Amino acid sequence: MKVTVGSKRPEFELELHGEGAKSLPRDEQNLIVRLAKYVASERGVALKPARLNVENQIPLARGLGSSSAAIIAGISLYEVLSGETLLEDDFFRYALHFEAHGDNLGPARLGGLVVVCTTNATLIVLKRTWPEKVKIVVVVPELELETKKMREAMPKLVEAEDAVFNLQRAALFQAAISEGRFELIQEAMRDRLHQPFRASLAPPLAEVLELNNHVREIDGLLGVSISGAGSTMIALALDNASEIGKRMQVPFNSLGIPSRVMELDVDNEGRRLI
Repeated sequence: MKVTVGSKRPEFELELHGEGAKSLPRDEQNLIVRLAKYVASERGVALKPARLNVENQIPLARGLGSSSAAIIAGISLYEVLSGETLLEDDFFRYALHFEAHGDNLGPARLGGLVVVCTTNATLIVLKRTWPEKVKIVVVVPELELETKKMREAMPKLVEAEDAVFNLQRAALFQAAISEGRFELIQEAMRDRLHQPFRASLAPPLAEVLELNNHVREIDGLLGVSISGAGSTMIALALDNASEIGKRMQVPFNSLGIPSRVMELDVDNEGRRLI
């Protein structure tokens, strides 16, 4: 997401391009502006309105972190207009007021592979550089799944065995990336806490997840999972991205659900103010 700040205006105005350009507010109801004004209010700063040019390449309501990107953009807008650089703890404290889960906020701010821990109303974030060898392929179906409902699909209580299963694989994923043991990613992307429950709400997701059991049969594939709360599906691969994307589209195609394959570059730098 790229936001260009223009000349001062009587009120905030937005020119929108890309994903969500036809549906998102173009006035002060836009999430980016609301964030900037919220931070200004919290810090007792009067912001002068501006005209914003917003270019968004992140599909909305697809589990790709579009709202977190807008939140980071909004707080960054405050910094640009006020001339104040926020401390990291304050930055994320304001962000958490609008997004209770920091898993997308950290990467949107810092880039790369980010471990996030929520504590004392802010975030602890630890960044690692994502390895260039590991490519990211996503299939984005025209199937909008509300994040709130997808979160509600998960059980409030889980078996200790399932919790341990996921804790082990979360640690394994970080170690596999750090040590270049990419053959372990398939196992590290297995899950018992959210994917089975969310996939039950959209059968094509379960079919795509089944590809994770056939990694050795698909050239270049390392592992498959649901991206965030869905409906986007994500694969990690060493090569053969185009063919892997086509394989992931099959369950959606069989139900007549349009989808698109995106081969994504990883931004290891994160938020930039130019």
